[in-house]
Amino acid sequence: MARLSMIIGITHNPFIYRLIDRPRAGWTPDTEKMMQRSDMLRDRLRQAKPDVLLTVGNDHFHQFFMDNMPAFCLGKMEVFDGIYYNEVREFGLPLCKLPGDEKVSFEILEGSLKRGVDFAFSNEMKIDHSIIVPLLLVRPEMDLPIVPILTNTIAPPIPTAERFHQVGKILRAVIDEIPGDKRVAAVVSGHLSLDVGGPLQFDPKPMDEEFDERAVGWISRGDTNTAIRECTFERLTKSGNVTPGFLNFLLAAGMAGGLRCTYAEGLKRKGSTQPFFAWEA
Repeated sequence: MARLSMIIGITHNPFIYRLIDRPRAGWTPDTEKMMQRSDMLRDRLRQAKPDVLLTVGNDHFHQFFMDNMPAFCLGKMEVFDGIYYNEVREFGLPLCKLPGDEKVSFEILEGSLKRGVDFAFSNEMKIDHSIIVPLLLVRPEMDLPIVPILTNTIAPPIPTAERFHQVGKILRAVIDEIPGDKRVAAVVSGHLSLDVGGPLQFDPKPMDEEFDERAVGWISRGDTNTAIRECTFERLTKSGNVTPGFLNFLLAAGMAGGLRCTYAEGLKRKGSTQPFFAWEA
């Protein structure tokens, strides 16, 4: 059977690429700290030796629209195009192509349906920065086939924290029953407290440091019961208009199962706290 060897939780901040797409000698201390963490996760991912990556990120009104807003959507393609024109223009992100694994995608889709998760699926999915930026940080070669899952964390009503966690648990059960000996790793992106487009987006301090510290604690201790209870939509948006992106990490925690949280940090930066999480055997 397949084996989930590692889960990474990380930011998908699209502004990061402009900071790192220059000689390392010119990086600021802030950028150096971020990339030290990213390099550490990259090394751990390499040591996990995955054959395929399950990548989870939220949509940004690129793939989903208000005429059809799925809660969870799985991509099922041989090749995925990465990055939309506005992301090239605004963030300097590179256009890219990523290999997919249609067989694993289908097995996850079918297995999840049997367990009560009705994923939407797409044979015409284009990938945005919620998937690409994490890969640029931890697998810049982009040489491994991906199975992308996009979540709705920005257009209410969104799934509850409990549902995100439950979907993660079901994904893990499905992965454990995929025939063969493939090693699967997951790269999940999300947020701690964050406000986008508002007056506090580039404030010198993070949006809600108290929430960030508590959220990192929930992940590090595996205290998903408290996280589920406290992460209502109203509570999350009080800490920033896109803070519900944290729910993707509860999905990751649901997938973890017997994996241990071996690293959990909220790195404080101007305007935000950057998440760095790892679950390993």
